[in-house]
Amino acid sequence: MPHADPSIELSLLPFGQEALRLFLRLEQPAHPGDPAEDDHYETIGQFYDAIERGLRHLCAELGEDQVFVGDPARQVAGGPFVHTAGHLAPVTDLRSALAALEEIVEQGEGAARAEVWDGDKDMLHPGTQAVSHYYRFQELALGRRYQAGDTPDSGPTGEAVTVDEAGIRPVRPNPRLADHPEGSAIRAAQEVFNQTYCKTLEMLEQAFNGNPAMLGMSVGTMYALKAQAQGLMALQDDDGQAAGPTFEYVAPEDRT
Repeated sequence: MPHADPSIELSLLPFGQEALRLFLRLEQPAHPGDPAEDDHYETIGQFYDAIERGLRHLCAELGEDQVFVGDPARQVAGGPFVHTAGHLAPVTDLRSALAALEEIVEQGEGAARAEVWDGDKDMLHPGTQAVSHYYRFQELALGRRYQAGDTPDSGPTGEAVTVDEAGIRPVRPNPRLADHPEGSAIRAAQEVFNQTYCKTLEMLEQAFNGNPAMLGMSVGTMYALKAQAQGLMALQDDDGQAAGPTFEYVAPEDRT
């Protein structure tokens, strides 16, 4: 978020109301009439509005055939996927580019920014629609699910949402490698995680930069990342807090 509203400060936190407030701030929907903003934007939706405006301007000025000049074979495509209702659609012209932007905004803010739903089916609750990220976080914060007929103004009026408090690990907020001495079990596990994390980022960068086959190959690395994070959180420091991944960047020349 380097170009967002500078008042937004990100933290790595254990699950709870403070973490939910952070997620709600990040996914906050734009208000009707909010201007497109490419810098110091208050909402992610305004940032994507600026991208849309830029795409339309370029296509009007240069023509679509001069804007979308890449090889379609380098685009990532796939789905629908078993675990989600989503799919990956190649971007080859203005229409597909705008559809992709609309999908991103709906996933985060809700359909047309006036509904809580994101346009997909809820894979965990057959027969119901899925809510966008922002309203999913609201469900957790308010302890109640959205149901048919609910709106952003009404709030959720469906069944209660319960959280297993015993399942929340007391993770140290904003963990860093420097919190633990070199050679310690926790630091060693964090360093291994960071190596895998950066390898995952590198594979995804290759996938979305012209080598789409790399996306499938990255899935195994993602599962390894999950297992390493779970292993980390099974460790405790001297204060009785659970260890956690630090997500610190490892330069390519330092990766093993």
